[in-house]
Amino acid sequence: MKSVANFYSIEESHDIHLCICKFVKYLFKKDESIIIIDNNHELEELDRLLWSFEQNSFLPHKIYNDGAMIDTPIILLSIQNLDKLKIFNKYTSIINNYDNALLMLEEDIKIYEFVDSNESNKSISRKKFLEYKENNFTLIHNKYNEQTI
Repeated sequence: MKSVANFYSIEESHDIHLCICKFVKYLFKKDESIIIIDNNHELEELDRLLWSFEQNSFLPHKIYNDGAMIDTPIILLSIQNLDKLKIFNKYTSIINNYDNALLMLEEDIKIYEFVDSNESNKSISRKKFLEYKENNFTLIHNKYNEQTI
């Protein structure tokens, strides 16, 4: 099976971080193990939101620090630690909120990319889409809403 890159277009009225949190909840309920990749500042924001975006929900997660135990089904991984990505080989899903496509993955994996309405971000997403296509990923594109997940 090939790796799959799933692109979700979100509407201008949606907050990308909240969409990611809801999507993480959806994946977690399906017993997926999840890596979220972003820069440090954005990971801190996601860390806060994963604790508070819903009152009665708990998503076990932590920000990965060098040498930390991998003991949670949801890892927030900084772009500075991308070279450590291979140690997470048991994880099945990656939410990539980073500006570059994840082409260094050898294992079959599901990658999720969120495309917001900002034209600059759309351009970055188009570039990533082409890179995945050139590297023989299976590509899927949907509009994001509560029903598509």
